[in-house]
Amino acid sequence: MSDSMLVRASRDGDQFHYLWAARHALQLLRPQSGLVAVTIEGAATSEFPGAAQVEVGDQLIDIAEYYGDTDLEHATLVRYMQLKHSTLRVDEVWQPSGLEKTIHGFAKRYAELQRRLPGVPLRERLEFWFVTNRTISAEFLEAIEDATVQRTARDPGNLKSLKHSHH
Repeated sequence: MSDSMLVRASRDGDQFHYLWAARHALQLLRPQSGLVAVTIEGAATSEFPGAAQVEVGDQLIDIAEYYGDTDLEHATLVRYMQLKHSTLRVDEVWQPSGLEKTIHGFAKRYAELQRRLPGVPLRERLEFWFVTNRTISAEFLEAIEDATVQRTARDPGNLKSLKHSHH
């Protein structure tokens, strides 16, 4: 692949990030949205006022949206997002192995945040998003859905991949 193709693909990915962030930041103009902050390339430094910030999984966060407050103890919703745009592999399906690092890092971040805030119902307040222009394997999405609602897995192999990703 030529250097110019690689540069173009990288720029396309950057543009995807910028446009996504700009579009979502417009919600800051609507007071009824509840959105109070949008961060790019990591979590807000005010998640734990006066205390050390949680660095686990921070490198995976391309954009974070904070509703209600940036202090995790008082936020009504925090949405951490990793964005992946492809110009060259747009028709290639994401398999569990391609999502492993993201799932693992987000799971570790959730566990650390829950450890730091044991009395806060983070399960109701935190969302972890993986945003892409590529398709994610339908079977893997089913495994995630099954795990979410604690249903018997339709595909035990994909459930095993999911469990392996977060250990």
